[in-house]
Amino acid sequence: MKLSVITPTHNRMLLLEQLLQSLEQQTYLDFEVVIAVDGSSDGTLTMLEAYKRRQTLQLEVVILNGVGRAAARNAAIARAKEAILVFADDDLTLEPEVLARHVAFHQLFKDGIAVGAVRFPDGVVRFSTRPDWMNFSGCNCSVAREAIVQLGGFNESLTQYGGEDLELGYRLLQAGQQFKALAQAEVFHHGARVPGVEKAHAAGYNAVYIAQKLGGSVALQLGVHPSLLLAKRTILNPLGDAILGTRADYAFERAYLDGARAAWKELKNDQT
Repeated sequence: MKLSVITPTHNRMLLLEQLLQSLEQQTYLDFEVVIAVDGSSDGTLTMLEAYKRRQTLQLEVVILNGVGRAAARNAAIARAKEAILVFADDDLTLEPEVLARHVAFHQLFKDGIAVGAVRFPDGVVRFSTRPDWMNFSGCNCSVAREAIVQLGGFNESLTQYGGEDLELGYRLLQAGQQFKALAQAEVFHHGARVPGVEKAHAAGYNAVYIAQKLGGSVALQLGVHPSLLLAKRTILNPLGDAILGTRADYAFERAYLDGARAAWKELKNDQT
């Protein structure tokens, strides 16, 4: 069984190089790496050309011009040749056994999505023993390529940060894919565990549009149902801003709330 590692990147040459170095150390060797370079201007392409000359990895490079993460991932998937896709964002490094464990998983489960563990710089490990569609991301997940192709790939209308992976995860679940924990497959995420406020605002905004498209209980699950927003607004009050505003998790929740409220207001205005 062969794998295609899917990685979108934008101006993260040094981080991307660390990812490639960790891929060189994998115990399982039958894989290609498909990198979608989305408008980078930091020397990423020069670094990748050097990797190609070294021939230590089977490397495919797709050159794009600022299309966003969803479209970049779709472009990489379109170039991929192998049956199983492993999603590894450019700010990860993989433990040596990670790809071997993804292969072993898909040899057992035909309609399965493997969700591995992610360790962050603060020492926290994100891992669910019972993952669902909300655990699907570019951080250590794998799925059959055909399952994504049949669904049309990632939703390219979600051009801002956040949610394009969750939205596809939900559609994969509805199509009969089963999410399963991939024990002892751990990657290290070089970025902060809690995104900054700009990304949080975009994620909240996107979550509303995802909930509008998918319907059902998705708005509740994503924490953007209007009733939840009202409750959150009461909790995340000005006094809380003064006391806890510098805490990353609080700041994230407040920005996520503000992004969701902005999206609902926009939708309401569109309907009038």
